[in-house]
Amino acid sequence: MKIKISELKANPFKQYINAGKIDENRLEILKESIDHGTLPEHFTARKYNNSYQITSGHHRIEALKQVKGSGYSVDVTLVDFTDEQMLVDMVRENITQRDTDFHDTAESIDLARHWLQSNAQTVNQFNSLSKRGKVEGRGNVGPDSYRSIAGFLSKYGKAVSYVTVKKYLDIKDKLPEDIYNSIERKDHATNEHDSKDKETIGITEAYAIANATDNEDEQRKLIDALKESREQYWNNQKGFLTQYKEASDEVKQKVLSGEIDIADIDNENLNQDIKNFNDKNPRSEFIPNFAGRIKQFNKDVFELEKQVKAFGAVFKSSQFIQRYDSLKPKQQKDLQSVIFDIKNRIKKCYDEVDFFISKLPMLEE
Repeated sequence: MKIKISELKANPFKQYINAGKIDENRLEILKESIDHGTLPEHFTARKYNNSYQITSGHHRIEALKQVKGSGYSVDVTLVDFTDEQMLVDMVRENITQRDTDFHDTAESIDLARHWLQSNAQTVNQFNSLSKRGKVEGRGNVGPDSYRSIAGFLSKYGKAVSYVTVKKYLDIKDKLPEDIYNSIERKDHATNEHDSKDKETIGITEAYAIANATDNEDEQRKLIDALKESREQYWNNQKGFLTQYKEASDEVKQKVLSGEIDIADIDNENLNQDIKNFNDKNPRSEFIPNFAGRIKQFNKDVFELEKQVKAFGAVFKSSQFIQRYDSLKPKQQKDLQSVIFDIKNRIKKCYDEVDFFISKLPMLEE
């Protein structure tokens, strides 16, 4: 059915997400979608007193209101939702939507936790308990609680994984507020992170830091180490943080003090293992996690082969010369640099492996 925007009200639980406010940056993007005719204009709502409460889509409604006016009518499917279903639907929407702010998602999952902790049956009862401080705030939550929250959010339809719940609540619970507030807004699907922005950290980095140490001072020093590292990409940094967690106290201190780049922690761990081995006191096997390293090496080679194949499809194309000539001089130079960089990196790896072989005692057949 068609309902005017002026008759649509917010989900009663929206007030607990970003204090009920709309993200202006996200709003501008949605308004551009309206201009392009790509913004969905269908909503789900329940009838409540003399108006209708939407389950989700608050940013879309506001964008339509600003562009087309409050008298504009949109398609609405009416549902007979309880207060609990209204909460679950909104939270699940925030988890699954690609353009949802990280903090909105984390607050949504935290809201579900508070609802379960409160034992409230209605939104009015929950509001009353919240005003009286009867709902627990931040705090560490055990795995059983994570599973309970995931099960609750999966109660009325689409499943929400335990891993997702754990990820957001670990970040929210284990990081101090200043670090938590510096986590950037990020696309859920791609986890892209602008490595050049040194004022923010990505979700993947934040999660890895939260699980690397519980010490707040150490967490801050780790962030500084990541920001000062020559490797400014989150997919690399996640691996560095995993290696940091498994490192000896001596190696960790070198990273935190800035004595070594966190990008070099793998080599430092290996050097430490060699030293320990020579001292007849190995921390682990001579080459730690050898099987895992070989597996990662094979994966990296496979990815490289795919990239070379992709390049090959372009270079072998009959239109290559025309396409190359159409590039601007700087683009041509960048392409040449990429190709030579690949060549030099492969040669360096080959030379290193050749060196390793020369150091090994050759066994007679």
